[in-house]
Amino acid sequence: MNSTEWKSLAVWQIKANVGLWIANGLLSAALWLANIGFLGIMNSEFFTKITFIETGVALIVGGVIAFSGSVSASKSKEFIFKSEDRWSMERLRSSEKIANKFLVLALILFIESLIISFLS
Repeated sequence: MNSTEWKSLAVWQIKANVGLWIANGLLSAALWLANIGFLGIMNSEFFTKITFIETGVALIVGGVIAFSGSVSASKSKEFIFKSEDRWSMERLRSSEKIANKFLVLALILFIESLIISFLS
């Protein structure tokens, strides 16, 4: 990977992570407005559970994207849906690049969830 690809990956990771933390903040604000309270949210280890769930979702999405470019998925699509799209190495590499973004995001989220679980 060259430096521009690393920069774009880092920017995407930061945007995705900030987006997830904003969503977590909105969800915790909604729970606070529902009279659960801040201490109730902290005692239930809310953020640890949410980041573990987000890690799992990111891993599943990354795996599905990586699998969609594989030979077996492409050949199945050609056979079942009579698709004209043929499998190519470029399609496999492009789907793996997209999947790698989600897998790195899942790794970051997993590390964050471990840190949060040790702090709470």
